[in-house]
Amino acid sequence: MVAGNEPRKTAPRLSSALAAASATGAFGIFYSSIWAMSTYLSMPRLVGIGALAIGAMVLWLIVSNGLWDSPRRSGLARVVLLYNLSTVGTLLLCVVALYLALVLLILAGGLISISPDYMATIIRESPTFGNYLDIAWLSAAMGVVAGALGSSFDHETNLRTLTHGQRERQRRYTEEKERDSRSFESSGSHDRPST
Repeated sequence: MVAGNEPRKTAPRLSSALAAASATGAFGIFYSSIWAMSTYLSMPRLVGIGALAIGAMVLWLIVSNGLWDSPRRSGLARVVLLYNLSTVGTLLLCVVALYLALVLLILAGGLISISPDYMATIIRESPTFGNYLDIAWLSAAMGVVAGALGSSFDHETNLRTLTHGQRERQRRYTEEKERDSRSFESSGSHDRPST
């Protein structure tokens, strides 16, 4: 079901989220407090911050777009749960891809923009590639949280139409309504007196 949601097509539609995430993430390249903070954070803590940022964006997208559905009928509870989980999985893949793309872009920008000598004066040690990667990771986390907020202002993106679950549920409900109306019409025609 996640593959049916076509996450590769969903990710580019989060254009405002990507723009806000990129702008905020790039800020980390030029803000020396981020350099110092990333140097002193342990790897597990950095990974945790990244996971928390990704989870926050997925949750924001679900809540702000009304993507978590309750079943209209008790018989559809399991199906709706599967659709909800596929929506979460799709958004998770999209946000992780966005996060990794941001890390790579910020890392490249940092390697180009930040002089190792200047960084050494800020972090008080000789910088390594790992320091640049830590800066990119932490900056991307900030960017992803800002990207979640940026997605709220994108009126062109209707995430409800991007999920297989929403389309499938809409198709099923439409078919059920048509079937109910046909059965009502056919039962009504039997009740008419013949002429």
